[in-house]
Amino acid sequence: MRELRAGHLVLEPLRVAHAEAMFKVLREPTLYRYLDHPPPPSVEHLRAVYGRLEKRKSPDGADHWLNWVVREDTGPPVGFVQATVLPEGAAWIAYVIAVARQGHRLGTLATALMVDHLAGDYGVKRFLASVEADNAPSIRLLERLGFALAPRDAAKEHRLSPTERLYVR
Repeated sequence: MRELRAGHLVLEPLRVAHAEAMFKVLREPTLYRYLDHPPPPSVEHLRAVYGRLEKRKSPDGADHWLNWVVREDTGPPVGFVQATVLPEGAAWIAYVIAVARQGHRLGTLATALMVDHLAGDYGVKRFLASVEADNAPSIRLLERLGFALAPRDAAKEHRLSPTERLYVR
């Protein structure tokens, strides 16, 4: 895994050392309006999670777990982007940007940079993202990147909650 750059935007491979700075970002309660998990309970908890993610592989070794911290130039982290690259050439993607930095296109730029990298370096041909049906900003981000709402029958093969929608590209 390598660092990715585009102008002032930097995607730095996630490491355990990012836990303290990311804890500050991830403690924002409003981030969790559309997420199906609570904020991390402690920096120690986040360190343990990042330790597992830093291995870059699922426990069975089949999937690549790729996670980057998003920052601007040398500034502090403002969020993350992540992908689970599956053996068949598809990838699930996700992104979280600090509330104070939302609306500045950082999420779109970071996600586009990651998607381009995954297509070029990992051969990913199909991208998937789950999003809450009423999360309009996230849906707009995906649509700007060429994602479209998947037909309901295609979404049924994935474990989505009744309020989630599958977007694909």
